[in-house]
Amino acid sequence: MNTDWSKISELIKSNNSELTLDGKSRLAIESFLGKSWIENTVDYIIELKPGWDLAVNCLRILESEYATDYAYNIYKNSTDKNDRRIAVLIIKDIAHPKSIDCITEFLNDENVADFGLGILDQLLWTEKIEPNELTELLLNLASEKWNGGLKEKVEFIREYLKEKSSC
Repeated sequence: MNTDWSKISELIKSNNSELTLDGKSRLAIESFLGKSWIENTVDYIIELKPGWDLAVNCLRILESEYATDYAYNIYKNSTDKNDRRIAVLIIKDIAHPKSIDCITEFLNDENVADFGLGILDQLLWTEKIEPNELTELLLNLASEKWNGGLKEKVEFIREYLKEKSSC
């Protein structure tokens, strides 16, 4: 297969000028794979077919915004509670920075609140977002929800942030 790298580079540059070189490379790989591949991979994971964990790791490396959006659509439209949980787990594992926008919604859904908080944890741990007022608001919301069932995880995240800021 011959690849016209200059054409792909110009296309990505013109549409995503603020991306880092790694981000542009991920986008190039995503364009090679195609949206159909990404959708099939997310669907494969949702069904927990053999090797689903390898598929998740591939999406994690790819850090695909499209896969994040596709998994979010499954969360929004599926009537199966388990499929909805797995969709949020996929979003957590991909940890695309845009997923912070969904955390409040996930924290308000008892079925996926733990994974919603996991998204915040993952974004902070991988340093895809910086701690700020929004992250503190999300931690406060999580600690108040579901009879305090998320408090232990909230304290773990806060402890991590405290240790990180003291370095």
